[in-house]
Order: sequence, then structure tokens, then C-alpha cells
Amino acid sequence: MKRLIPLLIWQIVLFAFNSASAQPTFTPHTILGSYSGASDAYAIDVDGDGDMDIVGSAEDDDDISWWENDGSQSFTKHAISTSFDQARSVYAIDIDSDGDIDVLGAAFTDDDIAWWENDGSENFTEHTIKGNYNGADDVYAIDMDGDGDIDVLGAALTADDITWWENDGSESFTEHTIKGNFNGANSIYAKDVDQDGDMDVLGTAYTANDIAWWENDGSENFTFHVIESSFGSANDVFAEDVDGDGDIDVIGSSYGTNDIVWWENNGSESFTEHVIETDLINPTSVYAADIDGDGDMDILATGSNQNLVIYYENDGSESFTKITVSSTFTGASSAIAADIDGSGCLDILGAADGANDIIWWEASGSGCIEAGSCTKVFTNRHLRFRFSN
Repeated sequence: MKRLIPLLIWQIVLFAFNSASAQPTFTPHTILGSYSGASDAYAIDVDGDGDMDIVGSAEDDDDISWWENDGSQSFTKHAISTSFDQARSVYAIDIDSDGDIDVLGAAFTDDDIAWWENDGSENFTEHTIKGNYNGADDVYAIDMDGDGDIDVLGAALTADDITWWENDGSESFTEHTIKGNFNGANSIYAKDVDQDGDMDVLGTAYTANDIAWWENDGSENFTFHVIESSFGSANDVFAEDVDGDGDIDVIGSSYGTNDIVWWENNGSESFTEHVIETDLINPTSVYAADIDGDGDMDILATGSNQNLVIYYENDGSESFTKITVSSTFTGASSAIAADIDGSGCLDILGAADGANDIIWWEASGSGCIEAGSCTKVFTNRHLRFRFSN
């Protein structure tokens, strides 16, 4: 029996390696195929019933909606607002700390940043945070000042502003400009880039061709740092530890030069550019997650002109291989990774303004389910072997 144990362990290791190196397959499921100008989508448990619901925005329909998951991934649409003119961006989080999920949106033509208060039964009341935020293009929310409540951030393409609104704990918001004259400000994200315990801000400027971050001194005074000043028509930004070295790297998409790029942080916030892709025509969104379950960070992106939802598989040494999820997602606007069906695998959720679609792609196969479970299989068998001796 003892001679068999090393052989069995080796077989399990080989199984884990082969499973983890395989790629998941993705099956598309349309949530709504007539959502005119679908611009953004996000996944979260809106109604607190333990499954993943969807929130979305549609520019042409002027719509903010959520789709209720019945637990079997059959989705029912509930309109939150149908007059949010040119709804560009949507996000959801518990803004008022009452235990339910509220919804935020940015409306480009209305020039609005707004949030909708959930009463706990998914009846939503609109509250305007900023009503003359010219060309409101993106919205995000997180506790910026470390006081335990949720603050709001926005980017305004026409006003050229990167802004955060401080929540006083009673959802009265005070505006703070992080950067004015950020020409064509069009995306925003927040992350502790320098890992000093406070929340920093990242953004892109479409007209200025800038991708930048603002260093928080701990008192919400922000110092501007340009990461790249010639990132043609900079369109989206995300931040995550791409190379697994413990610091925060930056990922961006360039609409003008068709580039997907990550910038490697040396641990002191000096960034080195690494180009992943130079031929994704008109890339829109970027996102980072371990899509194939192999323990490293992959990059998810959309290409609007080529109707693409793709991800770049990281081989663990930041050499990336392009994997196509869909090549028929007309005018692909955005995509994120989330476990929609509770399988333990990361599915993909996207919005396409040309196809007028909100779609999720269900992940399955050895690169997903088996890779996610093989660690447990190995651990359990290893424990049994130890106890059998």
C-alpha cells in the first residue's frame, strides 16, 4: 500500500495540472436581447435571496434596470428608471448601509450621477447626487475616506472632471474634485495602489490620452501621477495584482490605438508598460480575474468594432494567449467576470450597444469546474493517505 501512495499522489498532481491548464468553454445565455444601446452590466445579489442578479444600463432606452434571478438563471426584468437620459454606467452596492443593495448610474445627456435607494423589497427611490455633471460617463462607489460608509466617484467626459462625493453617513453627499481639466475624463476606479491603507483613484482621459492614478495621503488629498500620457483615446482602466508579486498593477484599453496594456508596478509605484494586444479594434472595457482557475490573473476585454468578448490567458509568467468568448457581440460595450450560476466557476457578463443585448456566458469544462475542485480532491485524498498510514 505504501508503494502505491506516491504513484496515486503523482497521478492526482498530473490531473490537477492538466485540468488547470485546460480552458473553460462558454455557453451564451441572453438575458435581454432588445435592450437598446446596452452600455453596462454588473452582477450582484440585489434581492438578498442567495443568487446572482444583474443590473444594467441602456443609452438609447434611457434605462436602468435589474434582472431577478429565480435561482435557476431565469431572469425577470424590473425597471428602476426609464428616463435616465443616455444611461452610460451602472453599479450596485449598499449605499445607505441598511443591509440591502442600492443602485447607482451615470447619465451622459442628463448630466446626472444618481443612486436609487432600495427599501428592502426592491422598490427603488431615485436620489440625485450631482445634477449638472456635464457628460457623466462613469460611476463607482466605495468607502473613500475610511469612515465606514460608502462614497461615490464619477468621471465626466464633457466637464473633464474626476470627482468623489463624500457620504456623511446619512447619504448627504459633499462634492470633492480630484482632478479638473482631465480632458475627456471617461472612466474611474478606486484601489489602494500604493498599499498604504487608504483608497487611491485611477482614471482615463479620452481626449488627453492619459491614464493616471491619484495618490491619497490618508486625508483625501490627492496627488496626480500620470502612468501613460500618450495612450491614444484612453477608454477604460482597472487595477489588480497581475503578476502575483503582492503589489497593484494597472490595466487599460486604448480606443484610438487598439491596445490592451498592463503596467507593472515595481512595488514603489513606478510602472513599466507591457503591451498585451495591439489589434483589438476600438477596445472598450478591461477587467482582471482568474477566469480559467489556474491561480493567476487573466485579462478580460471587449472590442466594439470587431464585436469581440475575449480574455487573455496568463500562463503564470505574464505571457498572454488570446481566447475568444464571442465574436458576434455587436458593438461590445463592457464585460466583467462573475459566478452567475453559483457553480464556483467564473462566468462572463456583457453588454453590447450594437446588438442591444445583455448576455452571460456560462463557464464549464475541465478548465473551470475540475480546476476549481481538484485542489479539494487532492487535499482530501492526501489526508486519507496520511490517516491510512
